[in-house]
Amino acid sequence: MTLIICDDDIKDAERTKELVEQLPIVKDFDIKIKAPQDVSIAVEEELFKCDILIMDIQYEGEDYDGIDLTKRINDVLPACQIIFLSNILDFAPMVYETNHCYFVMKENMDIMLPRAIEKAVKSFNNTGNDIIEFLSNGHKVYTSQSEIVYIERDDRVLNINTLKKTYQCYTSLKKIEENLGDCFVRCHGGFIVNLAYVSGIDGNQLYLKDGTQIPIGMRFFEDFKLKYLMFYSDRM
Repeated sequence: MTLIICDDDIKDAERTKELVEQLPIVKDFDIKIKAPQDVSIAVEEELFKCDILIMDIQYEGEDYDGIDLTKRINDVLPACQIIFLSNILDFAPMVYETNHCYFVMKENMDIMLPRAIEKAVKSFNNTGNDIIEFLSNGHKVYTSQSEIVYIERDDRVLNINTLKKTYQCYTSLKKIEENLGDCFVRCHGGFIVNLAYVSGIDGNQLYLKDGTQIPIGMRFFEDFKLKYLMFYSDRM
């Protein structure tokens, strides 16, 4: 697991690193210090890889801060668990504009940072496997499987329909299906649906909760119906 400390004050960053390295929970972690500028460039170039990020908020001489940078990271790396670390308590309400797991004041870092890292590790282990990666228009996309509603094949292109937008991806349904969880079921030669968004079945059609109709192929019907009934019986 990779843990990165992003701080423009090298003394603060080194102090944070020393504290983190003493924690048994990070024994086998790859722990690095990176300047905000380096993180920003890596995110822009789609090269940023991180599982847990300890993020300072205020940067001298930059036209962005840790909150702005975190919003960008949330978009491209949603599984990354972010811990904010700051000297300024007034930033605390602002961090709720982002997806993060903890806010720690530097003055009581010795007490609070170990708790924050423990929570981040647990959160990553619970959500990391939910993230799927694919290429869309030449860019890597990371999205939560729980946000994918259905996937449709259109000739050689897959339309991956999520709650937020639709992505185009050049791969096969079979290949992407191998990386999806149990709630995804092939209902047709050209469709995979997330059972969590299915509201019902009528004949050879299924209905999604937003009213979208999707055909059920004859050779998929019995298997789909069984998985659909099992999925919802487990939640009753």
